[in-house]
Amino acid sequence: MIHLRRNAWTLPGSSLCVLCPLSLFLLSLSLSLSLSLSLSLSLSIFLPLTSNAARSAQTILASVLFLSLVLLRSWRCSCRRYCQGPCMEPPDFNPNSTVRGELPPWEVAKAFALHTVMKTVSEQLGEPASKLLGKPLAEYIAEQVTLQGGGHPQPRTVQKMVARCSQPGWYPGQRTEARQGAGRPATFSEHQVNEVARVGMDLKRQRIRPTPRNVRARLPNLVVNKDTEQLMSNSSIQRIFATKCYDETPDDPWQFLACPSQDVLAESLKPLRVACARHILRNLNARTWYTYVSIDPCYTLLAKSQERLEEQQIKAMGKCRWMSKDSRRKNINGRAPATVGSQNGGDVTRVDWTPVFARGHVVIYVVDEEKAKEDPRLPTKLTDSFNMKKFAEFVLPQILQRMKAKYEWADLPRTVVHDKASYMVTNPHQRMNCAFAEGLRAGGFRSWVGGDGAEVTKWLVKKWSDVYMHETLISHIRRLLDNDFACRRLYETRGQFVQRMQQVETHLNSPGFAAVGGGGLLALAKSLPERCEEVIKRSGERIPK
Repeated sequence: MIHLRRNAWTLPGSSLCVLCPLSLFLLSLSLSLSLSLSLSLSLSIFLPLTSNAARSAQTILASVLFLSLVLLRSWRCSCRRYCQGPCMEPPDFNPNSTVRGELPPWEVAKAFALHTVMKTVSEQLGEPASKLLGKPLAEYIAEQVTLQGGGHPQPRTVQKMVARCSQPGWYPGQRTEARQGAGRPATFSEHQVNEVARVGMDLKRQRIRPTPRNVRARLPNLVVNKDTEQLMSNSSIQRIFATKCYDETPDDPWQFLACPSQDVLAESLKPLRVACARHILRNLNARTWYTYVSIDPCYTLLAKSQERLEEQQIKAMGKCRWMSKDSRRKNINGRAPATVGSQNGGDVTRVDWTPVFARGHVVIYVVDEEKAKEDPRLPTKLTDSFNMKKFAEFVLPQILQRMKAKYEWADLPRTVVHDKASYMVTNPHQRMNCAFAEGLRAGGFRSWVGGDGAEVTKWLVKKWSDVYMHETLISHIRRLLDNDFACRRLYETRGQFVQRMQQVETHLNSPGFAAVGGGGLLALAKSLPERCEEVIKRSGERIPK
């Protein structure tokens, strides 16, 4: 226990001035040597010393430790004559003296101690601290300390605090000029700030974009500076958004971020998604995945003009990109039109295709309109029930037969997994489309909704793409088409597109596609029960990508 005596901090039973520089040096030295000795003694228990040199080093270390402790105990505050005056002003450790939203002195000391310890451990193990912790060191420290009034600091704040603590002469509780009454008073009161935060969060809950203009429109009289009679500026309101507003907990304040690449879910769909997941789990067993074959018609637009090709390339770069701040308005950093990948026209050639995904393997079927003109059994596209009937009756059995021979299957998967598209399910009647159901029966298949197609499909919910295995597969196919196997020329023919698709198919079926420690397409084929359980756990919310 440390006692306060006059203007100095002393240890019990001693007149030692702890804050005196020489005493601090001896105290730090003794503690460091004590830690080193403890470590060496502990290691000697598990790693017996095998050399006289090692034993001698341990003896010297113990002697130095004993000597330093003797010097420290015998040191008196006579060192004041070297300090030329009283010792340093006692630090203020009272948390009540800390401004709300900042770290109290004890939390600062805790954060700096965590930083020092983790840096030392990182150096000893030869691994970065971020790798040992699974996250950046500043982010880990921020989670361990608490601000005055609640909440955690930002990792950037922790980095600045550690840099300040590393400066010579710093000690916990050190006072600054800002804490002695310097600085102008706050422009806006706590009540004004809280009202701006409340209105901002209310706007977002009402699905209205929270902007400074909307906040000022809701609080025309409250957001006024009484000194200048001017309205609160955009930067002040945005600063309140970043510090006071939150979605779920105050510990996670707002940040201006790009939206995730997932569509929003209506509240009415969430209980339906939970019911759908439970229905699927009731009808699954350990071998159900082995009987499934998944299909989902898609199409790709091949550019025939330089303008369309550039727009497709910009779209493939993604919504969030690396760019220079001063060049954000330059052409290459702009966003592509939302319809660039879906709007048909004279400057594109449309090519229909679908993955056939079964038992951890995939074949990508591309529609050939020229062959379809010669053979009436082949589909000309895959977006109507008439052509889907042809695909299910004539094309799908042949593809699965080739997969059976290639992968040495004993039988064929016969249960077709599909979504609720209008050419496969008639939404007004909540039953299978008659033409598609007839094609399945003729090809020897059955729908995963059950039976001969007469069953009610009401349980099959809309917006189920985060659960469908083939939707995840399609996202990988599109990513590979846009990046690894992208087209860089105009007037790509259907045959050239088929060659690209074959490269994508080969890559997907190769062991190199699987992530490190992942199971690849085989794990994806078995993931339906796990995904349904996750939807139930999240009460119908989407599964994060």
